[in-house]
Amino acid sequence: MKIYKLSNKFDDGGCIIKPSSEKSIFDLNKKKIVNIFKKKGVIVFKGFKINKSNLTKFTDIFTKQYANDALRRNNRFKDKKLHNVDPGNYEMPLHSEASYSTSWPEIVWFYCNKAPKKSGQTTLCDGRAIYKNFNLDLKNFFLKNQILYNIKIPFKDNKLNLKNTKNKKSLRPWHIEHPGIYDCYINLKDNYLKFKLKKYALVKTRESNKVAFTNHLQIVLDRDPQVLNITLENSKKISKKIMNEVKKISDDLTMQLDWKTEELCMIDNHRFMHGRKKIIKNEIRDIINIQTLRANFD
Repeated sequence: MKIYKLSNKFDDGGCIIKPSSEKSIFDLNKKKIVNIFKKKGVIVFKGFKINKSNLTKFTDIFTKQYANDALRRNNRFKDKKLHNVDPGNYEMPLHSEASYSTSWPEIVWFYCNKAPKKSGQTTLCDGRAIYKNFNLDLKNFFLKNQILYNIKIPFKDNKLNLKNTKNKKSLRPWHIEHPGIYDCYINLKDNYLKFKLKKYALVKTRESNKVAFTNHLQIVLDRDPQVLNITLENSKKISKKIMNEVKKISDDLTMQLDWKTEELCMIDNHRFMHGRKKIIKNEIRDIINIQTLRANFD
């Protein structure tokens, strides 16, 4: 395989992998891929002619358990592991997939089934690089303060294996064994969970325990309907001054990935944030999303 740097904006540069003597992506050495991924945090596989029919055969190699994607995203090609990305042509701000959830994927995969020509680039930003560029006041603020996410997650009927619930109240207290979750309720009539989750906007990454700014703070609320509100732990909003500083630093460190059909991107979702640029009218863009809840690097 041939290895290239993806972007100077990333801490360690990210990685592009192209074939050399390999006839297919399945000829790549798993141990080498894992070592690169642990260090670089993102890999774009180019030139391998990956077919959507054997896509999960490759992601299976690195996956111990897949995450349950949001119900708003439809399955693709009759495969429950493959989903559409969010619909619409609007820009999607930087975020870490489902970072407000108990099912926070370790790896997010994007496969390009049909590449756009002029717009809809995927944006990538290294949370480690963001934190490194924070001034002392910003570092101390996010090291000290937890973020409070107010969440509402729909579920399919019988998804939680609930029995004999017809005669029970539609809304009742519920329990999720996950640190930071409280005020949890389940609605049995309309099939949704509501809870509050406290967590830091900073994460220790798998490489050398370095700190990354990886979270959902920059998302536009109506573009992720599961997130009702985001505040500090004391229910106060993060100041505009702080969020403007975060956005400026993030924007300066963000690269745009120009897709080509049959390319695959492997992202450390606990270190990198991603988004997308606005899609111009009548532009065709077909990106498929796969989420690895727990990685298999053995």
